[in-house]
Amino acid sequence: MRLGISYDQVYAWSRTRKGGWAVAQSPILITTITLERLEKRGYISMFDIYKKLTER
Repeated sequence: MRLGISYDQVYAWSRTRKGGWAVAQSPILITTITLERLEKRGYISMFDIYKKLTER
């Protein structure tokens, strides 16, 4: 709910029986955990690491 999702939607998503892979590909994570939020918390993308390591 702190991520801007309504109570009804949070409740429905919390009752899912989907497996981890299905949840990861669903709107549950796509709308709540964004790249911007991860960057804000200090996470570095694997692509950025790859670019840094392969620069010539």
